[in-house]
Formats: sequence, structure tokens, C-alpha cells
Amino acid sequence: MAKRILYQIPGDLSAGPLGAAELERRRGLLQSWAAQDVTVEVADAPGGPLSIESHAEEAWCVPPMIAAVRRRLHVEEARPAQTGPDAVIVGCFGDPGVAALREILDCPVVGPFEASFHLAAQLGARVGVVTILDSVISLLDQHVRGLGLSLRYAGAVAIDVPVLELKNDPATVKARVSEGAADLVRRRDADVIVIGCMSLAFLGLAEWLTGDRGLPAINPARCALKTAEAFAAQELVQSRRTFPKLRKEMVIASSGSS
Repeated sequence: MAKRILYQIPGDLSAGPLGAAELERRRGLLQSWAAQDVTVEVADAPGGPLSIESHAEEAWCVPPMIAAVRRRLHVEEARPAQTGPDAVIVGCFGDPGVAALREILDCPVVGPFEASFHLAAQLGARVGVVTILDSVISLLDQHVRGLGLSLRYAGAVAIDVPVLELKNDPATVKARVSEGAADLVRRRDADVIVIGCMSLAFLGLAEWLTGDRGLPAINPARCALKTAEAFAAQELVQSRRTFPKLRKEMVIASSGSS
């Protein structure tokens, strides 16, 4: 049976310098990676930050993302024979709002960080992350502790390039990612590398790095997609013991949507 997967970006990507064309580019890549019976849709969240590089921006992005998802579901429910997505991916490596959406939605919700780390931990003993900025590293450290995977974590290194500048100098970005991976292997005994940014994930760096370094490198966008496909195919949904459904109506004042 055909499946639909929604890749929901928690920021307002189309309002940034790359515009709506970047949404379509990412959709095209995700669709090219998807199974034959899977349709991928990509959406962003109006009113969210243009990029997410801090604790503050991670907190800021969640209400607009929830509002965007709920508006989309309300529209789809009004259409004859239209059903919601079979799985939702939160398109930010820090997994903002994943737990909240798991409480709200009746389909599986996938966080790229969580999916990538669990996959990486099956491929090697210690997992290292190459991310964008130092300001992101404390976010990632916190998420690892929350998952209970600190003993498998080799740490993260940053390439010192903001999200909105990643496409300005591809050669420099590629070189810094390679240097970061080498540092994780040499100084922190990493066995597997995870690309720690969704914008980096759509630049082909994980696939190149796997061949360049001879170690598995995880593309979090591709990993999240395949995780979502697996959940949808097996009709698995998050446990209501861990993520109980809301017991009262939720109103998001900033969006005017309830």
C-alpha cells in the first residue's frame, strides 16, 4: 500500500535566502531516496526561525511547527477520502518538538538525531558528530544524555559555518567536514560519523565522507526517511505510555490556531 511521509521543517526556510526553491530541491532528493511506494512531501513553518543554531531558536521553532502541522491536517481532513501522512519527520537535526508531535499525532514521528544515533550505534562502538557551530554542541550533548547513550558518544566538532552560509563555499565546507571527521577519529576514537545538520545532509557529504574516510558516515535526512518508511510499513506508532494523547484542547496564541 502506498505511503505518504511528511518532512516538516520547523523553521521558515522559504523566507530565507534560498527561498521556496530549496524546499523543492530537498523534496526531490528525499523522493529519489524513497521506496517506490512512498511519496514524500516537504513543508516549512511560517513564523519560525530561518535557521536553528541555539537553545533559543530551538525553543522558538516549536510552536510555529506545531501550528503548521495542525493546519495541514485540518485542511486534509476536510478533503474527501484524504488521510493524513503515514509518518512525519522533523527536519532539524536537534529533534525540536519531536516529543510534542508524538503526543499530538496518530502517526509515527521521527527525529533525525535520534534515528541517526541509533543507526550509528549499530555500526560501531563510538559515534562522533560533525556539526555546524560550537553553539550547537551543547544541544547535542544534552540530547545524547537524554537518550541514555553517553557511553557510545565520542562527542561533536563544529566546522564554524552557519547554516545560511553553507552553500557559499562548498569546497571549504567539504574540507572542514573532512577535517572534523578526522579529528573525531584521531582524538576521540570515533568509529562512525554522523553529519549533524540537516542542511549539511542535503549536500551529499555523508556519502562522500564514507568513501573518503573508509568509515560509515550517516546522512540524517536519508536515515530519518528510511526510519519513517520502516515505521509506516510495519504500522508502528509511538507508545501512548510514553507519549500520551492530550487531555485538553491546545491553543497556540502566537499563531491564532487551536
